[in-house]
Amino acid sequence: KINSGIPKDDRYVDDYLKDLEKTRGLLIQWLEDFKSKFAEFSAEIQPTVDQVENGLSNYREKIGSAMLGVNIQKAINARKEDGSVLEYGLKYHLDNFNRKVESGIPKDTRFVDDYLKDLEKTQGLLIQWLEDFKSKFAEFPQEIQPTVTQVETGLALYREKIGSAMLGVNIQKAIDARKADGSVLEYGLKYHLDNFNSKIASGIPKDDRYVDDYLKDLEKTRGLLIQWLEDFKSKFAEFSAEIQPTVDQVENGLSNYREKIGGAMLGVNIQKAINARKEDGSVLEYGLKYHLDNFNSKIESGIPKDNRYVDDYLKDLEKTQGLLIQWLEDFKSKFADHPQEIQPTVDQVETGLANYKKKIGGAMLGVNIQKAIDARKADGSVLEYGLKYHLDNFNSKIASGIPKDNRYVDDYLKDLEKTRGLLIQWLEDFKAKFADHPQEIQPTVTQVEDGFALYKQKIGGAMLGVNIQKAINARKADGSVLEYGLKYHLDNFVNKINSGIPKDDRYVDDYLKDLEKTRGLLIQWLEDFKAKFADHPQEIQPTVTQVEDGFALYKQKIGGAMLGVNIQKAINARKADGSVLEYGLKYHLDNFVNKINSGIPKDDRYVDDYLKD
Repeated sequence: KINSGIPKDDRYVDDYLKDLEKTRGLLIQWLEDFKSKFAEFSAEIQPTVDQVENGLSNYREKIGSAMLGVNIQKAINARKEDGSVLEYGLKYHLDNFNRKVESGIPKDTRFVDDYLKDLEKTQGLLIQWLEDFKSKFAEFPQEIQPTVTQVETGLALYREKIGSAMLGVNIQKAIDARKADGSVLEYGLKYHLDNFNSKIASGIPKDDRYVDDYLKDLEKTRGLLIQWLEDFKSKFAEFSAEIQPTVDQVENGLSNYREKIGGAMLGVNIQKAINARKEDGSVLEYGLKYHLDNFNSKIESGIPKDNRYVDDYLKDLEKTQGLLIQWLEDFKSKFADHPQEIQPTVDQVETGLANYKKKIGGAMLGVNIQKAIDARKADGSVLEYGLKYHLDNFNSKIASGIPKDNRYVDDYLKDLEKTRGLLIQWLEDFKAKFADHPQEIQPTVTQVEDGFALYKQKIGGAMLGVNIQKAINARKADGSVLEYGLKYHLDNFVNKINSGIPKDDRYVDDYLKDLEKTRGLLIQWLEDFKAKFADHPQEIQPTVTQVEDGFALYKQKIGGAMLGVNIQKAINARKADGSVLEYGLKYHLDNFVNKINSGIPKDDRYVDDYLKD
């Protein structure tokens, strides 16, 4: 087909090339599969590979370039129905585009919009077509260059003759745009900027009743102008020189506002924040003056002499102090850029807070410490009846000593341990709550810690011994891994080892399994035991030694024997036992060696099965 050449009749060229291209694709795929399948035998397959590659090379040499020319021309002529972005092919649209650019922008402004829209749409399609065309023939830049140059010349002519004119039109449209056109300004820039400048020039009204509306209106317009300017600069970011006059106009207006209105508005806003009540969004119910005056007056009057009123007095002051701190933070945050202007108000509030700290702080701290000491469970404490009650009981119980009657030891120790746990928790909470006042709480801390020291001295050691023995005696029902406690299982383990492996093979398996299971439980028990009493290695050593002696005896008398048993079991194991061999090693190895020794069958019909087997 290649040697016969491309048909002279154009009607058959398409089918000729499609057929060749399809066969070429199949040959390439076949060759890849063939080379992959016989990758280890490159020398043996080389003649066949050469045959196919010669055919493919012949295709590239005789058909490739001709086919490329055909495909390039088809892409140029392609219409929308052929998958192009251009309705009637490149020539039609490019000629129309160039002609329209050459004719220039209409003098009648009624037709300018449609003229520019139409050109801009065609420009977009030509750019997209050119990107697709260059991408499709990326490996053939030289062959497509004449067409690329034609399109790029048309686009360059458009930029040169239409681009700047269109930019001016678009800038003016953005300036004139109203809300209905997508602008943030209801009636276009000129209207709002002129109004803004005129309002600033007229000055703040002398009548206070109108100041608020005047400033709100200006502030609203200023916000819209700032937003409009950001959108405008962003839209024409690449044309800063062209938009600068408009930018200057708006920025002059904003600068004029800052200069003439900014300071006055700041003062108004500061005063409004000072006067603001809860209904205006303040944390203070009736404005700063009311609450700060009351706060200062209450501090000056001093803590009531009658204890019945101290709590309410301090609570009320503390609540107001919290609100003033929050108000001050909000106020400073709101006017962070104007520290000098707000300083007098800040000083007023901080003076009141400093006065509170100096005159009330210490007294209130003492009250709060005592309240924490006296607090019961109903007040949020972990102690049912307050510190004194539980600490006195704790110390008294320790002083009375461990009961002589063993029946009561457990309850005695449990009760002490429970109280000790609650006292530890209480002390942590107490120290955390008054972390900034270590000196003031030290006497109470010392009282509680003295109780702990007494417990450690008189009870600690005795309780450790009790707990160790309890862990040794513990059964499964008590949370141990050993069903009946350590002594029972360790004695059984040692006795079983000393009795030796049964002489009757029928019992060896069960004997070893039982020992292995008990050994595993003892190992787990010992790990738990050592972990539980990690801080007391000396006290638990006798028990640890007992268990480890049992392990050493097992290793000495059973370990080696068990290894031999396990090796033999692995040799004898069948598929049913988890081996890969159906009937154990001996059966399969004997068969394997016998088959090899019998030699390859002389009858070819049986060779395949023999070798596979």
